[in-house]
Amino acid sequence: MKIRYVFLASLATTLVAGNVFACADTLYRVGKGVSYRVYTAPLPGSVLVYGDGEGAEQLARELARSGHGVRLVSNDKELLAEIGSGDYDVVIAAYNEHSAIESTTTNASNAPTFLPVALNSEEEAQASQQYERVMRAEKDEIKHYLKAIHKTLKQRS
Repeated sequence: MKIRYVFLASLATTLVAGNVFACADTLYRVGKGVSYRVYTAPLPGSVLVYGDGEGAEQLARELARSGHGVRLVSNDKELLAEIGSGDYDVVIAAYNEHSAIESTTTNASNAPTFLPVALNSEEEAQASQQYERVMRAEKDEIKHYLKAIHKTLKQRS
């Protein structure tokens, strides 16, 4: 009788336990399941993006999507007005615009940090001599911009 009870209990357990193996197996397949493609800013800041064109618009869109407060300006007059307001932590612009950025931020008491974007490797090498963080337009992804902004914000606070 005891052997029969043990046999039936083990048979029932085996039949019921078969469903356990199917639990969440689709999440572990390569390329399937849950996807985390949106980066979020752990320390949101106020960012001014200076530039015109699709690249600047896309950068501003992605930074805003990650949680930063972003404003995109495309001419010197808007740049001067926005930097003069003192509302920004970081200014992102092409490295060849550094003289325009520096001339407007030198007079400000709480000047934003300039994050230059180099267009090629020669420009990147030249910018690295002047600035601690330099982004490269053709190489860096949004996560690199977010990391540079985060480090800048941590230093400012």
